[in-house]
Amino acid sequence: MNKVLTGGLSVLILSLISACTTPTAGNDGAATAGPSPISIAAHADSIYHGGSVITVDDQESIAEAIAVKNGKILAVGSEQELLARHQGQSTRMISLDGATLLPGFIDAHGHFMQVGLAAQSANLLPPPDGVVNSIESLKKALSDHAGSTQAKQLGWIVGNGYDDAQLAEQRHPTAAELDEISTDMPVFAMHQSGHLGALNSVGLKAMGYDENSKDMAGGKIRRKPGSNEPNGVLEEFAYFGAAMALISKITPDMIPSQVASAQKAYVEAGFTTAQEGRAQESDLTAMMAMADAGALDIDVTIYPDPTLATDPDALWAKVKAQASNDYSNRVRVAGIKLSLDGSPQGKTAWFKQPYFIPPEGADKDYAGYPQLKDELLQKWIDLAFDNDVQVLTHVNGDAAIDQLLNAVDAYTKQSGPADRRPVAIHAQTTREDQLDRMKDLGIIPSFMTVHTFYWGDWHRDSVLGPERAARISPQKSALDRGMMFTSHNDAPVTLPNSQMILYSQVNRLTRSEQILGPDQRVGAMDAIRAITRNAAFQLFEEDRKGTLEVGKLADFVILDRNPLTIAPTELLNLKVLQTIKEGKAVYRADEE
Repeated sequence: MNKVLTGGLSVLILSLISACTTPTAGNDGAATAGPSPISIAAHADSIYHGGSVITVDDQESIAEAIAVKNGKILAVGSEQELLARHQGQSTRMISLDGATLLPGFIDAHGHFMQVGLAAQSANLLPPPDGVVNSIESLKKALSDHAGSTQAKQLGWIVGNGYDDAQLAEQRHPTAAELDEISTDMPVFAMHQSGHLGALNSVGLKAMGYDENSKDMAGGKIRRKPGSNEPNGVLEEFAYFGAAMALISKITPDMIPSQVASAQKAYVEAGFTTAQEGRAQESDLTAMMAMADAGALDIDVTIYPDPTLATDPDALWAKVKAQASNDYSNRVRVAGIKLSLDGSPQGKTAWFKQPYFIPPEGADKDYAGYPQLKDELLQKWIDLAFDNDVQVLTHVNGDAAIDQLLNAVDAYTKQSGPADRRPVAIHAQTTREDQLDRMKDLGIIPSFMTVHTFYWGDWHRDSVLGPERAARISPQKSALDRGMMFTSHNDAPVTLPNSQMILYSQVNRLTRSEQILGPDQRVGAMDAIRAITRNAAFQLFEEDRKGTLEVGKLADFVILDRNPLTIAPTELLNLKVLQTIKEGKAVYRADEE
């Protein structure tokens, strides 16, 4: 039950704590001189009042008002007490008009730079996020994009987000079909999973993929039936090769608009902290340059992936030198990212049991495949943990999860337990016994619960079968164990959408409006914690983000309604009215 902060005593205590803090810290973290401690505590820069304030603190308190000073929270409590103690002549009084204020949402996993790239590419997403539901509509979207600024700059025609599970043909586009768009420029259709894609003939030639090309470890070039000739569809490391070739076409003058597009998508969804969760060296360089130029209004954590780098050791050296828990101009290198398998919806994830219906060309025993050998995984786990660098690891299938658990377990047995907070990204098919091991090893599962809507029907009917599909993103099982978990969009796989993250955790409704695993549903407060308090802990930032408590950053999101009191299905229809970073509004819906 939520405890309402209305008494004067709670506000008085918070005010006294605030009054003891002098000099105060400005937004740049430097100490700033000011008047007496009492006046600093008494006069807020701004006070938000006239609505509900969900603090997500230990008591799950609901307050009436919140006061801000120098970009930090000065006091939280009843409106009467805050106005009496903290309203000065220059204090901005901001009425919530009945709306609800929460901690700013924190991206537990996403791909900031790719969000920007996708925003400028052809939208190949199916409904409700796009209109592509057939090969013909996919070709039209790409054809319409052929004359775009992006296509002219890159020399590639790029589209993002098609889903073969939602196409009328229930298959991927072929090189021959993409040739109808252009025979002069590479045409690259990226699958919504971010683990597959299709190239036209020019694109295949540019990549050097032909009938003589062999499949690489952790990747596959799909072939025409009865032939070694590529059909255009690429999986995993074959696909990543094309993606990196595309990224290499991005010039420095294209970066500002890409970053601006990404940031716009995040703030409109209420995020005050985003993530670049599989950065390449070019991403790292670009983000640092944009940060130094003062282009970022929100924080971005960066996790480079050394396994995809041309020179892994050189990228690791940069990570080791730059990794920090402190931001520099709103950017920090927070750790590394590894990937152990692929996509369940794309049928490249690595399972212990075969797929319910194997993909085209695979036999009945096909269960996906790994991306890293055990020895290479152990090398990166050891290097990171030896240097106190956090590790995020993409694991969808339970075989990949076992591989991660074994590597972390081996290091822990050798070096002893510590607060390392490794993260199992997606963790879609985590078994009950694996949750037990995660808890013992201190691994945080970050579930991609939006799968229940976007691919729930597909998982049930094609990928996993009814029984296994009902347990994807087993968040309630984690909660019952007292485990902390987070949830994410994996943007741009699904667009930055805080409402869908909340809705999917609480309802677990599929596209066909069937409940997938009703016993794995959680409450609205649990869902909120997954993208606020828990996400801050995952990032080692619980001292300054995730809850609305005195001294923490004034990172807020204002929603039109209270997510704790509306009908669960209405969570999807919540509207972000404002996003506030350190006391400054970085997004206002009424200015759109």
